[in-house]
Amino acid sequence: MNGSAHLAIGGATGLVTALYLQTDPLSTASLISIGAVVGLAPDLDVNGKLANRITISKKWLILFFAVCGMLLIGYSYVQLVGLMKLAGFGIGIGLLLLPRLFIKQRTMLFLTGAILAYVGWHTNIYWVMLLSGFIMISSFLAHRSLTHSIIGVVYFGYIAWHFEQSVALEGSFMAAVLAYVSHLVADMKMWSFNKKGVKWFQPIFNKEF
Repeated sequence: MNGSAHLAIGGATGLVTALYLQTDPLSTASLISIGAVVGLAPDLDVNGKLANRITISKKWLILFFAVCGMLLIGYSYVQLVGLMKLAGFGIGIGLLLLPRLFIKQRTMLFLTGAILAYVGWHTNIYWVMLLSGFIMISSFLAHRSLTHSIIGVVYFGYIAWHFEQSVALEGSFMAAVLAYVSHLVADMKMWSFNKKGVKWFQPIFNKEF
């Protein structure tokens, strides 16, 4: 199922939660937003809508290395001699060319998670630190692996529980868990539009459902 559908279903779970709890208009809007965003969360293990939205663009890191490379080449030309000048040229050219080959979107997703971890640690907000861990771990995972399992549901539910305790938004835990589960249910093989299913019990049991 594509990202737009997961977004819509997640938002719907937030609305259902709000109707069940009979929340005020602002809380209802917040729960719908939470559901929509969390409905995309399991797909952080692939370059989907949410991953592309939250990830720092790799072009800025590539630009940074390119500027460093150009400065090093200029410095080597003016200040260095002999083998040191050649080494400076070589490293500078490497900084210009290699980042384009090796810096991938997943690399930037990990860096985004690392920055979020620093923010969470600096502000002492536990759910932010937990979320940063989810993001960084997702950057290493194959698509539809642990984020698409009961382990993913439990971990994200733990994040959502601490989020609700932190911001005191009633229903945010329920909306987040339902939205996360809705993503996995929508990805199951019982729907004709899915060629692959969900391995709910991995890594212990890898049968697709």
